[in-house]
Amino acid sequence: MWRMAMMAGAAFVAVPAQAQVVAAYTVMAPGGGAVARVVTGADVCPVASIDGRDVPMAERVAPGTLPLRKNAAKLGADHLAVFASRVCEVAVPQGARAVRVGGQALPVVPAEVRRIVVLGDTGCRMKSADNAFQACRDAAAWPFARIARAAAAVHPDLILHVGDYEYRENACPEGNAGCAGSPFGYGEDAWRADWLEPGAPLFAAAPLVVVRGNHEECARAGQGWWRFLDPHPLVAGADCVDAAQDFAGNHTAPYAVEIGGPGRGQGARVIVVDFSAIGNGKPLDDADKAARYAGDARAIEALATPGETNFVTNHQPFGAVLHFDGEAAQVGYASVSQAFAAADGAPAEAAGGMPPLPHVAAMIAGHVHLLQVAHEKDRAVQIVNGFSGTQEESPQAPATRADLAGVPGGERVESVETRFQQFGFGVLERQKDGSWVYSARDVDGREILHSVVPKRD
Repeated sequence: MWRMAMMAGAAFVAVPAQAQVVAAYTVMAPGGGAVARVVTGADVCPVASIDGRDVPMAERVAPGTLPLRKNAAKLGADHLAVFASRVCEVAVPQGARAVRVGGQALPVVPAEVRRIVVLGDTGCRMKSADNAFQACRDAAAWPFARIARAAAAVHPDLILHVGDYEYRENACPEGNAGCAGSPFGYGEDAWRADWLEPGAPLFAAAPLVVVRGNHEECARAGQGWWRFLDPHPLVAGADCVDAAQDFAGNHTAPYAVEIGGPGRGQGARVIVVDFSAIGNGKPLDDADKAARYAGDARAIEALATPGETNFVTNHQPFGAVLHFDGEAAQVGYASVSQAFAAADGAPAEAAGGMPPLPHVAAMIAGHVHLLQVAHEKDRAVQIVNGFSGTQEESPQAPATRADLAGVPGGERVESVETRFQQFGFGVLERQKDGSWVYSARDVDGREILHSVVPKRD
């Protein structure tokens, strides 16, 4: 049993096992309010204090050893997923001013969110199928802990993570000093190394809005996703334990996190989407999958309030212009754009590029390991914020307008800025006129890109 606990200031000190806290954080929840979570080695859940009132925390899930998933076996993660800690939670009502657990203050969201830190693709890549083994022990090669400290230092009101938290899928090869001794697979030890421990400064800084990445699909790290991060209730049969139930475990419906505003017409929200298991192919080939994501597309449009600022966040980009191997590509993912075409009753072949997304100011994603901001005519600004720690894409020449000829949606692209192999994080900041500004920062918090995100009525 581990004997380290996170105390105030994100320091780690030795404590008795029965009082051990591995991590404590706040996750924004559907329908308003939030969920306070504690990952603990104690035998019972602690009591939380919410605005001075003692509230017992409920057990979300007990310690356990879960069955090996098919994808884990395929990737060579040949040990079971062991979760040694208990996860406890308590609902935090909207408007709560103070939350404490075990003497530790947890952050609460203010009535008006003015600054949002954006992170994505943070885990250390260890994947034998691609012969990709990032040097997890090298803070320059895998700088997520450094990024977490720099991001916390900008004093955000909210932290948005666009997915892919746990990347340590396979054992480090013998003789590889960069990742030697790293845990691997999909159990708690890998989650601790990739997220729960390096993310501690973030947990102390602001509540989290969490997006599920494809690395958190049921066949990969979905068991940990449901234990530690997903803000919905944990339901047997939809928890990625039984492979026969993966269709249920791989999805939650879109929901909105309200982030306030100073007056009428100045409200804003983040619409959280779970297309993590949609793939890059054609979901319309599967009737159940097609119906699910078409329904989600309609829900996204219904959640976007006219006259206010709406952000949509999903792990995969809905539309982005990239330049790989000398060829321009519209990486909107056919599966995503087809879902929106189906929602509007259009044939699949009508899909192309970024969907219209009425009233949406920006679509914020990751998945592609780089930084990119694309402005398209009559479309949301596309922000790809996948540069927060995971091994990055190889540098390429920037795409030009000539490259976009014939690319679906390419004729609408007005500008695109891309940064390759430059780790960091993003900051969305509300302006007095109701617009927002996205700035990308490097690992030390220095600005490397600046873009206005106008409101779309």
